[in-house]
Amino acid sequence: MNPNIKIPEKSEEERKKEHINGIKKTIIPGVFGVVGGFISFYLAGDVVGGVQPRAGFGLVILVFTIFVQRFVFPLVSIPVVELGTKDWLYIGFMTLTFWFVSWTFLLNASI
Repeated sequence: MNPNIKIPEKSEEERKKEHINGIKKTIIPGVFGVVGGFISFYLAGDVVGGVQPRAGFGLVILVFTIFVQRFVFPLVSIPVVELGTKDWLYIGFMTLTFWFVSWTFLLNASI
């Protein structure tokens, strides 16, 4: 790194805005993941012998919940065009994690 290049410091307002956007990018996938887990559980059918007959449908719900977030982020003042690949991988991972945990909890509670 060239020591002569000066990186401009971010203002307090910019840092605060980035922090709040980071919190939003964590809460929204979490909520969508939990809601997706509940929807997956109820649409996949009754648990028979520890298995749901349409369990694969849950993956469709997961993909749908990740896709819908693309339209939700602008509603909470997060521009989608500024989200990079790393951001979408994070959003997808958070949604997957919350979806998996909530669906697994519901499956274990129903046995």
